Amino acid sequence: MRAGSTAWKAIVEQGENLNINRSVYVFKQHYPIWDLLKREHIGNYYKTSLVRAVYSLAVTPGGRDNSVRALNLDGAQINYQIDGDGDVLIYGLNIDSTISAPVEDQATGLYRVNRKDDEWKTDSYWQTSMDHGHRWNSAHYAAVSGKFGSKEEAGRLLITHIANAYNGALNPHDLTSDEKHYSLFWQNGQYQTKHNARALTALIQQAQANNARIHWLVHGEGAGTFVQALQNLAKRPAISALVAEGNELSHQSVFFSNPRGGNTREEDLKKYCEAAGIHLVGVRTNMFDLRNPDALQNVRTEAILLLGKYGVGGGATAAGWDDFQQALGHWEAARTTLAIIGFSLAGYVLGKDALSKNGGYARNLPKAISNTVGNGNKYWAA
Repeated sequence: MRAGSTAWKAIVEQGENLNINRSVYVFKQHYPIWDLLKREHIGNYYKTSLVRAVYSLAVTPGGRDNSVRALNLDGAQINYQIDGDGDVLIYGLNIDSTISAPVEDQATGLYRVNRKDDEWKTDSYWQTSMDHGHRWNSAHYAAVSGKFGSKEEAGRLLITHIANAYNGALNPHDLTSDEKHYSLFWQNGQYQTKHNARALTALIQQAQANNARIHWLVHGEGAGTFVQALQNLAKRPAISALVAEGNELSHQSVFFSNPRGGNTREEDLKKYCEAAGIHLVGVRTNMFDLRNPDALQNVRTEAILLLGKYGVGGGATAAGWDDFQQALGHWEAARTTLAIIGFSLAGYVLGKDALSKNGGYARNLPKAISNTVGNGNKYWAA
């Protein structure tokens, strides 16, 4: 189809990098747009996601056939075919060429949080890239939000997490001077979606391509999103290297504050950071937040020890733990229900008085409830 044709021009050529297995061609009249996208993607993280997609077709496009396929992205679709030579032919890109900002007030995306009039205030408008040149001491600071009521609340509260996580690297002046700011990747829910993870991957790669020094603070459910982004980078290192123009990720650091969700145990976070090549500064676990897997494991350990102390058999222990885990799956249940299940966990055959005298979680059950189903996890864990 392409052989001898002057209708196509390569936007990615086989052999330009050891990892590029196939060339990617676009219609000659479309080439200037693709070339501009490839050269200027660092200024817009949605465009960076598109460039990652093009390189993914060159590195891992799938098996060849004659059908036209659709690669669906965030607000975009690439229509392509793998020809008889194994090369990729892109027929079109369905997307708003401006890749404009969403209009929703609380839309997931990148925002700037400014220090103004002795307060930290989140901008109402959406950004396409961080200001890597804005630094506190030697690095720019960026936060990935977990669950908050609004981007304004997240911007106001996450500065405390940043200050405590990086207290050795920050001066008090950095946190009290007007006209300072930090970047916020605000997530309005959907923390486990590929959409959010792809956007965050692109933000990390924008900074990587600029060789920027970034100190990340990742909070709560945002840890799950950040882990997916790290997996994207580690699973396809060849694509990441191409998009980042050969720069390393070692200039970026991350601190996880009160992490929640799957794959967010401290040992998992260490593993994923090491695989991606990003420096892990630390992990601060809220041990009263039972959505954190390490905290949940501690509850299980204490419950078994307490039940053993009172001579309750293994069958009862397993039953109590299963009931408790089932209750934890219903986060919107009434707090009183969780309290009842909590007491059931460590002593449904013992009585409330024994629990009040034995076991840290039994004594601090109201605090555990507040941190698990209430607002406690929004704050820096003491």
